[in-house]
Amino acid sequence: MNLAYFRKSSFDRKTTVEKLTEEAKAKGLTILATTELPGKNGTVVHMCNPTWIGNLVASDKNLLGLLPCSVAVIEKDGEVTVGVGSPTVLGSVSQHPAIKGIAEEADKTLKSIVHSSAGVGPLKATGVKLYSTTTCPYCTMEATWLDEKKVTYQKVMVDIDQRAADEMVKKTGQMGVPVTTITYEGGEEEHIIGFDKARLTEILEV
Repeated sequence: MNLAYFRKSSFDRKTTVEKLTEEAKAKGLTILATTELPGKNGTVVHMCNPTWIGNLVASDKNLLGLLPCSVAVIEKDGEVTVGVGSPTVLGSVSQHPAIKGIAEEADKTLKSIVHSSAGVGPLKATGVKLYSTTTCPYCTMEATWLDEKKVTYQKVMVDIDQRAADEMVKKTGQMGVPVTTITYEGGEEEHIIGFDKARLTEILEV
């Protein structure tokens, strides 16, 4: 699971921040403050969606700190990147339908803001790897679903392939399966824990 989502911006830092602020307001977020990083190599725009926060506090106030409310624009070696913490972390720690709904909406909205402010489109998946075991029914369900959707993927059995098992644990911290690793253009990876059909459908556009 990625803890943050960053994309390279097509614009300079000032323009990226301006576009970020405009897009956030257009998406219904409230801009709370702007912080310049030490060394003047980055800007963090603090923002929130009052509805997300209100619903999250009503559902489980202990998870408030897991809702991303800041987007960073960082300049290093002449390259500008813009990114945000991943709301999928919030969704992964609770089975509460309301919290999962908040996480999904926040993920979609914040990534859209990142894309718009950076002048780029969504990342495209270039590879799919399914970590499975020979006895996992949910792994079999996911593999069947991927086959039905005609998705090309690599399937590895972690109960008979120790190297694959070590790789999965190192990348995700997870010992249970299924775990699906999505590789994006540029080499970025996202790790999906469990058979998350909704997330897979969104990523793979099937």
